[in-house]
Formats: sequence, structure tokens, C-alpha cells
Amino acid sequence: MSILYLMIAGACELGFIIFLKKSDGFKKKKERTISVVIMGLGLYLLSLATRTIPIGVAYAIWTGIGASSTVLWGMFFLGENRSWKKFLFVGMIIIGVIGLKLTSH
Repeated sequence: MSILYLMIAGACELGFIIFLKKSDGFKKKKERTISVVIMGLGLYLLSLATRTIPIGVAYAIWTGIGASSTVLWGMFFLGENRSWKKFLFVGMIIIGVIGLKLTSH
């Protein structure tokens, strides 16, 4: 169950960033509120995951999911530059996350 909590927490990282962007520097109340709530949910789920997953591994996976999904979101939905180098380095993050999970127990 902990890995599921961790995966959802990682997805919350993306949700947090999407609404952070939409909040226009925290000027828009609705988007700001949604952003903060999603971030809180992500932190709560991360805390549940750390009951059985070591904190270093859990945090690395959480940030890896958030970072890679945010880069991909920007590339596909915000018109940010798509280069093979970006895909390569996102792939390296994902491989690192998988490697950490595989070697944690």
C-alpha cells in the first residue's frame, strides 16, 4: 500500500505545480487554494508511505515523479522546448527512481 501512497503523492506534486502556475504568483485565490490543498495531500501521503519505505528512498521517488512529470507537462502542454536531451535526462530520472525502489529492500 505504501508504494501506492507514494505514487499518488508524486502525482500530487504535478497537480500542485499545475495550479501553482495557474495561480499567477498566488494572486488567484481559487487556484492558490487548490495548489495548497493538493500539496498538503501529497505531503500527507508521503508521510504514510514513509511508514514502510525508507525516508531517503521515498523522498527521492516522490521528487523524481514530481520533477519528471512536471518537465513532461511543460513540454507537452505548455509549449516548452522538446529536445532529445530533455527526454534523455527525464529518462535518467525515471531509471534512477526505479533503481532506488528496486534496491530499497
